[in-house]
Amino acid sequence: MPAYRFSWEAFDEDTVRSLAGALGCPAGTNTLEECRAYLGSRVPRPRPEFVRDCKEILLRTWLPQYAGLKGIVDQLIEAGVGPMRVPNSARGYLEYVKKTRNTKTLQTVISRAMARFGDQDRRQPEDDDGGEFVKGFSILKPREQRVDGRKPHEYQEEAWQRLDKEFALSQSIHTFEGLLVMPTGSGKTYTAVTWLLKNVINQRMRVLWLAHTHELLTQAAAEFQALCGMVRPLDKLVRIRVVSSVYCAATQIDPADDVVVASIASLARRPDITENWLRADSKRFVVIDEAHRAPAKSYKDLIERLKKRKPYHLLGITATPTRTLEIERPVLTGLFGGKTISQVTIRTLIEENVLARPHLVTVKTDADVEQGVTRDELRYYERFGEPSETWLDRIAHMSNRNEVIVGHYLDHRERYGPTLIFAINVLHAALLTERLKQAGVSAEYVASYRPDNTQGLPSEIIDGFREGRLDVLVNVQMMTEGVDVPAIQTVMLTRPTSSEILVRQMIGRALRGKKMGGTDKAYLVSFEDHWKQFRDWESPFDLVPDIVKESVLEGGIKTPPEVIDISEVIPWSLIREVAGVLASQPTGEVGVFEAIPHGWYILGNGNDHEGTSKIVPVYEHQRVCWEALIDHLKDQRPGTVDMDRSDFGYEEFFSDCDYPWPSKHDVALVINQFAAGGTFPEYRDFEERRQCDPHQVAREIRDGAFPPPDTKRLIEERYTDLARAIYSDLRAYRRAIDDAIYDLDYPEESKRPKRAIPVFQPRSDEQLTPGPAHDLDNLMRDMLNEGKRILGLAGELPYSGQGCVTWTRRLVKGWYGIAYVEPTEPQGFGIIKINRLLDSPDVTADTLRFLLWHEYLHLYLKQAHTAAFREWERKWLGVVDAERFLDNLNERFGVQYW
Repeated sequence: MPAYRFSWEAFDEDTVRSLAGALGCPAGTNTLEECRAYLGSRVPRPRPEFVRDCKEILLRTWLPQYAGLKGIVDQLIEAGVGPMRVPNSARGYLEYVKKTRNTKTLQTVISRAMARFGDQDRRQPEDDDGGEFVKGFSILKPREQRVDGRKPHEYQEEAWQRLDKEFALSQSIHTFEGLLVMPTGSGKTYTAVTWLLKNVINQRMRVLWLAHTHELLTQAAAEFQALCGMVRPLDKLVRIRVVSSVYCAATQIDPADDVVVASIASLARRPDITENWLRADSKRFVVIDEAHRAPAKSYKDLIERLKKRKPYHLLGITATPTRTLEIERPVLTGLFGGKTISQVTIRTLIEENVLARPHLVTVKTDADVEQGVTRDELRYYERFGEPSETWLDRIAHMSNRNEVIVGHYLDHRERYGPTLIFAINVLHAALLTERLKQAGVSAEYVASYRPDNTQGLPSEIIDGFREGRLDVLVNVQMMTEGVDVPAIQTVMLTRPTSSEILVRQMIGRALRGKKMGGTDKAYLVSFEDHWKQFRDWESPFDLVPDIVKESVLEGGIKTPPEVIDISEVIPWSLIREVAGVLASQPTGEVGVFEAIPHGWYILGNGNDHEGTSKIVPVYEHQRVCWEALIDHLKDQRPGTVDMDRSDFGYEEFFSDCDYPWPSKHDVALVINQFAAGGTFPEYRDFEERRQCDPHQVAREIRDGAFPPPDTKRLIEERYTDLARAIYSDLRAYRRAIDDAIYDLDYPEESKRPKRAIPVFQPRSDEQLTPGPAHDLDNLMRDMLNEGKRILGLAGELPYSGQGCVTWTRRLVKGWYGIAYVEPTEPQGFGIIKINRLLDSPDVTADTLRFLLWHEYLHLYLKQAHTAAFREWERKWLGVVDAERFLDNLNERFGVQYW
């Protein structure tokens, strides 16, 4: 692919000497030529990691004199990076870069500027050196492009045939939409780009290819450039533009561009430009890479604008038709017309030897990677969602952790074969390589520079690994894509990440099967650290459930279920989230302890001796819903449950569940486990929670009539590690117990919310005369008119609109109605649910209008049952009759009216 032929010759003496010195240039190296040679041997071409480590030197030496500094700042502003105040002088541009956080965006922009500055002659050599530089804009002649020698597989030809058929149909219905589903390692980009060039570009249409990361954009643009020779006629000029913070700005898009490969973020910031591009003519074909992200607002907005005009053409490409963290298949497929044009599964490609069978191995390092984290590092994480460079560097230098990595490889080197290790940073790569060499392993590393004064061009090192002269290659993201080494049998993940894209790129290096010159099995080894607060970083395999499903799971993966410590398993991020939502509801003051789950389900893979398990947190009010779902599954035969329809279980069994709700992802996991093997989860009670629950302790104190010394001893015994995690000191814990005792003595004043329990098979004496008998939307309109009079408002009361007040699916015990308040929503906006029990001719419309008034006041006032709330509530005509009716129902049905 196109590459810059880089040299340090263009850089001035001060820059060269300063950078060479920072990399350990020997003291005896005196001449400028010697320094350039040394620098060239350590840094064949500047990459983002090099800029990261040398930013301060570049600010002092090269950047002040670089004529393109304004262009660097323009790209940073386009990306939304830095102070975001446009400077107007050379000094201002330099100051802007100084104040910009040392992010991957900044590093990439500067490294590309350095590559252009040091480009010798813009030649395109036959071999790249292991990285890639795709031009931001190129005009190519198909006749002058090299012929691509790749031979398509049968499944790719089948995909082209199906796309051809859909494209032909679109000529008559003026709409093309659908998904192309192909797993990691199957050549999604090659398949799509080949078809687009032969069918779309050749029909004088234009392509807009959208993605969300720099890596995906680079990969797609490189394929368009490499395959451009397929365009006809051969003398046609093909304009290919890449739009992102690193390449061209959105303002540079030209109507004459044949292919625009753009980051969704760049276009989302300039909807006017996107609108003009879509409006220009009807020959626009939009492709969304990683289409499972399309339900995000930025994508949805663009898709909606596209669909407002016909004809339109929309293709989504994804490895997983469901999102990683939640089941949204109906939303996803709806955006693409509810249609999957072509799909091939991982299982099919494994059986056809196109992909290697993944063998997953997780190794616990026991490294406390959160130890020593500073307040600044935590703030960095909270803002940017990833550990800072200083935090990652500290992990990279944990000697015990590195010994686990090296030791594991040494224990399994015979079966692991050619092994690719992804390190945290350049220094980590050098450390691991040195330790492997000391153990007699033929190992080397490729990185943006060589900090250990050793020689090694990336292209030569990669060739050595490809040709079998090296057993292990350690690298820092240089081989996530674009480098072809079919013989890799093992990938070892040593760098923490929560990026699905990065995990797929890394493990994809080992998934090439025998038909593609690879192996029949691929060992994917994840080194998992001890994360207490940020558990999303602990298990990268959780990000690729489609690959896990088709994998052989090997040793050292999890602690056996019998000794699981739930306080170490349930993510504190979940607890913080639940506590925040509970506190935002107007039903009363809620202690954070209510956010602690009551137990958990253990999901296995049907092969317990392998030690794999997944923990699903469960709250007490959810248990009946889970049990109803599991009972339903027990009545089914495994083969009759469609794993692709696993979202059905959520609406059917959990729609009436009170907050906190189980995640759709967890429900799907349970259903999919049954569908795959017919096994059911095992429930474990969180005994420690019950023991230290302030309300449980309060009941024991009141019912047991403990004398004061015994009461003191009981409270101290129950102040367990879990209690300490919630209550900062014993005094705070005692205060919570005292409040719980008060609630027991004065239940009418209790502010502890009651959770509704759905009744799946109510007895006849638990029901009123069956309905339906009432129209909630009409009753809501009546209530709003009366409420406007009570509140003395001239205009209409604010309200979410039709459909925002609903019946529960079935009878629930716990409340007659509930209002779910969103703190960010305006007054009067939110969801109101009314107990299905009341949809009966035995309940008057006046009673229901009052109940709606009661719940609407929660949305309008955003208050609990305060004095002000009660004052407005009692202004309702007929309040006494309605309350009497509801209170009498409470005696009969055990339903609490708040």
